[in-house]
Amino acid sequence: MEEKRLTTQELIEEHKDLLLKFRKVEKLSIKATAIRLSEELECSVSKDVVFSAFKKLGINKLATNKISKVLIEDKTEQPEEITIDELIQSRIKASRVKRSKHRMHNRSLELPAEPIGFLVMGDPHIDNDGCDFAKLLEDIELTQKQEGVMAACVGDIQDNWIGRLQKLYANSSMKASDGWRLSKWMLSSLQWVAIVGGNHDSWSHAPGVDPLGWVAKECGVLCYAPDELRITLNWRGRPDLEPIVWVIRHDFRGRSWFHPTHGVHKEAMLDGRCHLLTAGHIHQWGQLTSEQRHERVTHSLRVRGYKRADAYAVEKGFYEQQFGESALVVIDPTVEGTGRINVYWDLKQGYEILSHMRDCFFMNQEE
Repeated sequence: MEEKRLTTQELIEEHKDLLLKFRKVEKLSIKATAIRLSEELECSVSKDVVFSAFKKLGINKLATNKISKVLIEDKTEQPEEITIDELIQSRIKASRVKRSKHRMHNRSLELPAEPIGFLVMGDPHIDNDGCDFAKLLEDIELTQKQEGVMAACVGDIQDNWIGRLQKLYANSSMKASDGWRLSKWMLSSLQWVAIVGGNHDSWSHAPGVDPLGWVAKECGVLCYAPDELRITLNWRGRPDLEPIVWVIRHDFRGRSWFHPTHGVHKEAMLDGRCHLLTAGHIHQWGQLTSEQRHERVTHSLRVRGYKRADAYAVEKGFYEQQFGESALVVIDPTVEGTGRINVYWDLKQGYEILSHMRDCFFMNQEE
């Protein structure tokens, strides 16, 4: 005899109470309800029939145990918004602070109105085994014996290898910490007027941290910037003497195989105010002196630096120059025209001339 099967409609009409009891009171699932109904009614009741019946009765979804509405009493004090006027004033203050920090790039110095020398040092790469340390030491010791000289550097004090270049540390005999010790020694050995950071120096930066800037300040460097300095040299007690505008960068934009000072001289032509521009970076040296408009004589210099046996230069096919690690810039503010600024690539010769100029100057002062 064939087993009786209830349809959805029969189940609802004849056994609605059981459906509600199993679902709403006993919280049975669809499968469990089908089993219980089959036992109670002694006939076959499928899950599909139970599901359809539950759906028509609107009880196909069981109520959850979650509390539907939770009220939270928040006793924390909400911060009061500042007024729009206060907000505007805070923006004015922030802008003022930002502009004040930016002034580090534009400095004005007052120097004695007498012949004075500036040793412009190229990239030292002082922690690189290829640094010509004997020449670096010779230049420093020679300068220490000379009166009336201040020093400047165009950056790349250290290698500071990062990223994929850190593998080069494996070939280095120097620890990174010793590189910083040598940097501090160098910046403590001379009277420094200016230092700018190079691309290698920037690799040691972290958010809000400039280690070279910190060391430069500790060593009493007068002017420091991580990229560019524009220094105006004024002459004490002589407002009649024209100030010298000196722009120092690690590099100036622009390259030409005709001359290593192409980018530097281009800036001299476009700037309209500067007299002396110095750079480094490409490990080549050169000088280009020219008269710009309004009788402004400009001196564009690129110093080579102290790095030797450069594997990167060999890889790229650059020839290694043998001179121009540094240069001596001698300024006599009392002279007009071409004799006002002179550049000497032989430091000993330059210091002899500077000493003679200073002797003559002070003798004339005593007369």
